Amino acid sequence: MSKKKMLWIIMAVLISAILVACGPDSILPGDEGDTEDLPPVAVVKARAALATKLNVGIETITIESYEPQEWSDSCLGLGGPAESCLAAIHPGWQVILVVGGGETYEVRTDELGEIIRIK
Repeated sequence: MSKKKMLWIIMAVLISAILVACGPDSILPGDEGDTEDLPPVAVVKARAALATKLNVGIETITIESYEPQEWSDSCLGLGGPAESCLAAIHPGWQVILVVGGGETYEVRTDELGEIIRIK
């Protein structure tokens, strides 16, 4: 192979590598774009739990707001007198949900939505 042909191959490989490195961050098939606007999984689970509790369609519940919280115990600050709650900091979410006609609910979750309490 001639030196000139080898040089062209090396240049093509380098240019391809540069184009790939400077391309979009997300090039996976089926990637619909930015997911930063999606609520955390715990918030989605809180909405589903409220829909189940009220026996309404999940589409009738709107997420008004959510913010990270640190709860003082494993009952997310909503333990009853007959409950034993582990006194330890539990990171999670405070979620405000609005049901169809405007009734507002506060829902508390742990970080992943495995523990959900409706106030």
